[in-house]
Amino acid sequence: MRAGGAAPGARRLAAAVLGYALLAALFTWPLVRHPASRVVGHVIREATPPLNTWAMAVVLRGLAHDPTHLFDGNAFYPYSDTLAFSEHMLVSALMAAPLRVVTDNWVLAYNAVTLLTLVLAGLGMFLLARELTADTAASFVAGALYAFHTWNVNEIVRLQILSNEFFPFLLWALVRFFRRPSWPRAAAVAAFYGLQSLSCMYWALYAPLVLVGASAFLVWRHRPPRAALLRLAASLVLPGVVLAVVAWPYVRSARRLGFARPAPDAVAIDRYFDVLPQNLLYARVLGTAGPNQNAAHFLGFTAMGLAVLALWPGRRAPAGDDGTDGLRPLLIALALVGFLLSLGPRVVLGDWDVGPGPYAALHRWAPGFRNVRYPERFSILLILGLAPLVAIGLARLRPRLGAAGLVALGTLVLLEHLSIPQSLDALVGGRAIPEVYRWLATRDDVRVVAELPAARNRLERFDALPMYYSTAHWKRIVEGFTSYFPPSYNFEKWRLFHFPDPESVAFLERFGVDTLVLRPEGARLVGEEGPWRIERVFPDGHRVVRLAAAPAPDFPIPPPAGADLVERDRTGWDVQGSSPGAGRAVDGDVSTSWATPARQGKGEFFRVRFPRPVTIGRISIGVADPYEFPMRLRLVVEDEQGTWAEIPFDEAAAYDRLFALLLHRPREASLDLDIPPRRLRGFRLRIAETDPFAMPWTMAELRAYGPR
Repeated sequence: MRAGGAAPGARRLAAAVLGYALLAALFTWPLVRHPASRVVGHVIREATPPLNTWAMAVVLRGLAHDPTHLFDGNAFYPYSDTLAFSEHMLVSALMAAPLRVVTDNWVLAYNAVTLLTLVLAGLGMFLLARELTADTAASFVAGALYAFHTWNVNEIVRLQILSNEFFPFLLWALVRFFRRPSWPRAAAVAAFYGLQSLSCMYWALYAPLVLVGASAFLVWRHRPPRAALLRLAASLVLPGVVLAVVAWPYVRSARRLGFARPAPDAVAIDRYFDVLPQNLLYARVLGTAGPNQNAAHFLGFTAMGLAVLALWPGRRAPAGDDGTDGLRPLLIALALVGFLLSLGPRVVLGDWDVGPGPYAALHRWAPGFRNVRYPERFSILLILGLAPLVAIGLARLRPRLGAAGLVALGTLVLLEHLSIPQSLDALVGGRAIPEVYRWLATRDDVRVVAELPAARNRLERFDALPMYYSTAHWKRIVEGFTSYFPPSYNFEKWRLFHFPDPESVAFLERFGVDTLVLRPEGARLVGEEGPWRIERVFPDGHRVVRLAAAPAPDFPIPPPAGADLVERDRTGWDVQGSSPGAGRAVDGDVSTSWATPARQGKGEFFRVRFPRPVTIGRISIGVADPYEFPMRLRLVVEDEQGTWAEIPFDEAAAYDRLFALLLHRPREASLDLDIPPRRLRGFRLRIAETDPFAMPWTMAELRAYGPR
């Protein structure tokens, strides 16, 4: 086995690319049979294929028409920076551009990028492993393991996460640079660092760990001259600037809208022995895991055995040589760090909570980690270290196994991960997109579109399809599905859900929605009579309805609470709720809350009794993320004599003010019930009837105000 192997010849490189292309077709089977009309996964249940296709389309349109507003997607009217509510898919969009231009079919382009991403992932690891082992066959197996290991196959439905193909290229470029520093090799490091970081915001957080960690090790090993390090640093300036520009809309949106994630759940070590349900070898033997969070992370028994073999000390590399023995500590560190971080904030094995994990420190202290959800995606660093070790193990066995034995063992490495057939779902593209969306593109008088019937609460994944279809017309749309939802989204969907109630129609008109697209199943929602005009009925059953909309949202920033009101002291309040945890609504901590079960139903309540009678003129229900407010609410008060009675409040004004706060000042959002000042011993907030929108009621803080 030679260290620092020569670059593979063109024929071997072409053969490797062809091999990975065939494996991509196999591991995504039967996608290659329907590349222009189907995608891996479930379009509605998982929703990421239409989401990511929309994001790619937004990027290409923005680059072509107005790069300075690249992140201003058309979804989630009237918000800006809506592309930053999820992954921007910048690199994937550029990869898709040629085929999209030629075919005008985003589904075909999306699937082509998926397959190309898998091929590139294999190729990058092939180059890295061959640099370390000079063994072409063993390196091909390492590349196949990196591209097609169980967790990566699970992520085919999430192209943004699948786009980890440049990590091995980055490591390969670093190894080559420190072996023989030069400007071209420094530029290669910078290029692959930029490409990987611009492929996914998760990877933008992880790539610096790989770059800095690997560079520190290689500096320690090679002791390069200062001039070489300056070359590398200078080359990284450009991708650093580009990354800062791309990251800024995310920072801006997080600050403005309060986007953040709670501490994630732990990922049990057991997940590394789980396979996908369609795994051909082990589905009936090992456990199977969920499709996203706490997914299957099986590494393969053969791969783990080969990696252990690679850890066995071999011939020591000469001083200054970065052969396999020399780089083995780096690969082990990558695998170990990736494994530990992938477990999340706690290390858990079965039912045994072992203790805190290192991810807890990252989530608490490292910038950006409070805005991502799944620590298990750190497993990509584990496989980044493991795959080259597998190549080293195979190369060591070559003298004993021969070519045939090596092929057999390499095949077994892959068979342990083969999980087919993939579940496909229909997603039309090009001229197959329903005519109504292409018709909207021809109408200059259409500004803002909403789609009906609207899904109930927590079924937002249904909104990914209208968002995808909007790429045919690019009008602003109310709906959308992304990682983060804007603060006013629940309110908007609640009003849409109840169309054609008068409150819904009035809200949509004030909000600026001038056009409704009714899917065939929603045709019954409108008749010939009403405050609307049926513009067109399409042969497939879609309808277009026009409203008399305001030119812009008519919900100005509400004035602050009147100077004549003062908050009442909450000391001594006796609180009780229909669900446990009532004290969390009066603890002064907006990060805690009281909530009803999965949906607020008739009879749910929150009751307050004061230690002594006090004059009350406003009851303020604090609404914080996830912005779930009470619907069909009634206010019942207890007077000084102990008599309970329901009293009215201006519902329209209260909900309008809530929406305006959600839209303009979400951190101050509250549903304020204004009543004529009166002395009360207590009050009860009660849900009068179950709303079919099926939203929970989550109350961050409850406050009461009275005259000074």
